[in-house]
Amino acid sequence: MGGRPGSQADLERLMEHYGTDILRLCALHLGDPALAEDAAQETMLRAWRNYGSYRGEASERTWLIAIALNVCRDLLRSPWRTRRAGPEALLKLASAGPEYDDTPLRAVYALPRKYREVILLRYYEELSLEEMARILRAPPGTVSARLTRAKQKLRPMLEEWYYD
Repeated sequence: MGGRPGSQADLERLMEHYGTDILRLCALHLGDPALAEDAAQETMLRAWRNYGSYRGEASERTWLIAIALNVCRDLLRSPWRTRRAGPEALLKLASAGPEYDDTPLRAVYALPRKYREVILLRYYEELSLEEMARILRAPPGTVSARLTRAKQKLRPMLEEWYYD
C-alpha cells in the first residue's frame, strides 16, 4: 500500500466510526484482548498512513476490515504469538457474566483459520458474499464454499447447543 497519509480529522473519524468494530473483530479473530488492542491500533495506523491509496472500490468499512484481517494474520504468524495467552484468555473475560455460554465461541475458535474468517465476516460483521470475496481476495464461489464447509464443521460441534 502506498499513498499519502490522511489528516488528523480522517484518523479521528475512522476511530470514531469504526474503532469499536475493528477492535471486536480483532479480538474474535485473535482470541487475545491485549493482542486485539495492538491489532486494532495497527489497523487504524495503517489505514491513516495509506489513506491516499483508498480508491473507494469498496466501502470504507470493508477496506478497514481487510486491513484488520491482514494485521491479524501478520500477528498470528509472528514469533511473539507463542508468548501470548491463547483464546482461553478471551473466553475467561467473556464468561465473566453469570449466564454466559461460550459454546459457540469455542466452536468457532476450533475451526481452521480460513473457515473461522468466513464465519466472523458473515455472521459477526454481517458482510455480503461479494464484500467477503473482496476482503479475502478470493472468488465469491470459493468464499461461498468455505462458508458452507465452515457451517458443516460447526453443525456437529453445536448439535447439543441449539434446539433445532
